[in-house]
Amino acid sequence: MKIIISPSKTQSPNYEKKFEDKELLFPKKHKKVLAMLRKHTKASLRNGMKIKDDLLHNTYKNIKNYNKLEEFQAFYGFTGLVFFNMDRNSYSVEDLKYIEENVRILDAFYGVLEPGTLIKPYRLDMKMQLGINLYKHWDISEYFKDELIINLASDEFSKMIDKDMITVSFFQDKTGKHVNQPTYAKMARGRFVDFMVKNKITSVEEVKTFNLDGYCLNEDLSSVSNLIFTRKKQQ
Repeated sequence: MKIIISPSKTQSPNYEKKFEDKELLFPKKHKKVLAMLRKHTKASLRNGMKIKDDLLHNTYKNIKNYNKLEEFQAFYGFTGLVFFNMDRNSYSVEDLKYIEENVRILDAFYGVLEPGTLIKPYRLDMKMQLGINLYKHWDISEYFKDELIINLASDEFSKMIDKDMITVSFFQDKTGKHVNQPTYAKMARGRFVDFMVKNKITSVEEVKTFNLDGYCLNEDLSSVSNLIFTRKKQQ
């Protein structure tokens, strides 16, 4: 089983080693993306990434000085809502083993990240207009061959894999109308990863038992390949 999640734009390098250090799975493809980014001027990065001011300056500087940046392990370096809603500081040795074996982060800059993969600060997503089609560039489906995939990634990143998977979705129920709210969905994905880690989930039937934060499986809306969890809309 592999649990796929998205990276976050926000990172805070954490140099504590929780996992065995891992090298990049696709170093040649990563170098091609880095080379492409290095050809950009600050102005073209601003237009392609839709960023400005300090964020633009730091992104441009990190690209130019990439070889000098300090490495950190991927799983504890991301700080977005999905990662914030995992109880990462409480994980036991057994929890960390489960994460190391089962959790993978899909990434526009690196392709696929294992929890202990060494990365450096960066900013890139799949949809940025920078002169390369990252969906065509990253051919990662073979990596997941013969794996049961539990998809907790966003559509943007899960589309990197051309393979059957079990997608887990979260909706708010407001008087019978089911609403997808991205902020709540990100929070729920983090809680779901936490649930799988602490319960050492290994089957789809176990996945269906998730019932935290008011969510439960909505069997009427769900299908074999899309498990939909709903709850009363938060005020």
